[in-house]
Amino acid sequence: MRTLTWNKSTGPKPSKEALNAAQSLAREGSADAMAIAMLMRPNGATQPEIITLLGAPHRNKVRELISKRRVKKSVIPDNSRAIRIRLVKR
Repeated sequence: MRTLTWNKSTGPKPSKEALNAAQSLAREGSADAMAIAMLMRPNGATQPEIITLLGAPHRNKVRELISKRRVKKSVIPDNSRAIRIRLVKR
């Protein structure tokens, strides 16, 4: 398993509440669950943050959850070129 290294380029670690919510939406301990937890942080996450930490964007699982209406997606204004997305569990 890949060791997760949190730093300035990956943003803060998700809270325990975000991790628990993400694990109810994706397989516990999976990279998909970690990507969803990152997107559930108060400031959301960008694709570069997820790719830096996990090595892949994990978009398919996020799209699936949005299409099945299990989460609500919102875009947070950010001054960088990347789009910052936040998910909220329904």
